[in-house]
Amino acid sequence: VAENEHLKQDMKSCEAQLQKLKKQHVKCIDCEHIQENARLQERLAQLQLEVEEAKGRLSELDLEVQQKTNRLAEVELRLKDSLAEKAEEEERLSRRLRDSQETIASLKAQPQQIKYLIKTVEVESSKTKQALCETQSRNQHLQEQVEMQRQVLKEMEQQLQKSQKTAAQLRAQIMLYESELEQAHGQMLEEMQNMEDDKNRAIEEAFARAQVEMKAVHENLAGVRTNLLTLQPALRTLTNDYNSLKRQVRDFPLLLQEALQNARAEIGQAIEEVNSTNRELLRKYRRELQLRKKCHNELVRLKGNIRVFGRVRPITAEDGEGPEAANSVTFDPDDDAILHLMHKGKQVSFELDKVFSPQATQQDVFQEVQALITSCIDGYNVCIFAYGQTGAGKTYTMEGTPENPGINQRALQLLFSEVQRKASDWSYTITVSVAEIYNEALRDLLGKEPQEKLDIKLCPDGSGQLYVPGLTEFQVQSVEDINKWRRTQARLSVP
Repeated sequence: VAENEHLKQDMKSCEAQLQKLKKQHVKCIDCEHIQENARLQERLAQLQLEVEEAKGRLSELDLEVQQKTNRLAEVELRLKDSLAEKAEEEERLSRRLRDSQETIASLKAQPQQIKYLIKTVEVESSKTKQALCETQSRNQHLQEQVEMQRQVLKEMEQQLQKSQKTAAQLRAQIMLYESELEQAHGQMLEEMQNMEDDKNRAIEEAFARAQVEMKAVHENLAGVRTNLLTLQPALRTLTNDYNSLKRQVRDFPLLLQEALQNARAEIGQAIEEVNSTNRELLRKYRRELQLRKKCHNELVRLKGNIRVFGRVRPITAEDGEGPEAANSVTFDPDDDAILHLMHKGKQVSFELDKVFSPQATQQDVFQEVQALITSCIDGYNVCIFAYGQTGAGKTYTMEGTPENPGINQRALQLLFSEVQRKASDWSYTITVSVAEIYNEALRDLLGKEPQEKLDIKLCPDGSGQLYVPGLTEFQVQSVEDINKWRRTQARLSVP
């Protein structure tokens, strides 16, 4: 305990000296001495923590030794009390045994008439012997307990020796810590002395530099005073400008708010005018749309709801060669609706809506039926079909080739382009069905059973329109979708 008190006093003195040196120390950045001092302080704090831990462990061991000593004293007292009680019991039983033996001896020396009494005494003597045996067994039990207590006492003495040994080790460790603490204290004193010397040198150098800098400052101050005299008029001008700007900045929020309100009013008025103009334009557009539809359908009606065009194909190798291969069809140069045909040496004339010569292109033919696509979009039924004998050019006119498509492909392209152009105002749904009438039998070419015969019936709504019950329909979004279904139908129709 005295050593611990001495160690605490040394630590307090070291801390006091350290605080004193800290107050005298001039701060510097990235100083090696301060870093070394910090490391020494960390080492000192670590040693203090280890000393405190050792003290705590030593206090715990002392408390444990004291508790074991108290328990040993209590066991010794109980043992002494048990031995005293055993000795008293043995003494009492011995006295009773001697008294009984004396009584038996005296009775044996008496006449025959007192035998009964002797037997009674003998019986009592046997009971006494039994009690003596019980007492001896108790004595044996007590001796065993004493032996056990001695064993416990021996174990506690061993633990006490271990505790004393641990305490000795802790004391040795504390002495080692004290030596390290003294060494660290010496190093710290030496470092603090070095730091004091460095501080004095730094103060002297700083004082010399300060004198030089002060001289330069005085020189600059004289120049600044000269410049200040010349800058005073400019400063007054800047002050007036600053006050003017300050007033403008103070009034700026009000001006800005007023400008924003005017801008909002103008924008709102412009938006309202634009909305009214848009509504008027939409009304005019819808009116013009109805008028255009009416005029277009009137034009189609004037041209004829059913129109027949004729197209003459060029001469091919199948028609032969030489003069006989000359075309038997001639055209009227003044009217493109008249066609002349040589039949049995006589000329027969036919009048159609329009006749296309062999030089006519696919685009020329399509221009005559292009208006029908608009009628289809307007909601009218439209039908375009080709009629003629085998080899007359029906497939070429309707389908064409990928490089030069016919009426069918051009009509579909125009249909989808018109739908796409009007998608912002209208919603269209386009479905495709493919049927064939052959030998007065109607067949669904896109159905699962193409050979199944279908019927043409009137719509039950009384509109007079015809429809085919059970006809397969597919919704499409582009020309490619239609061509895909047509290719599917063509593969299925191949035997």
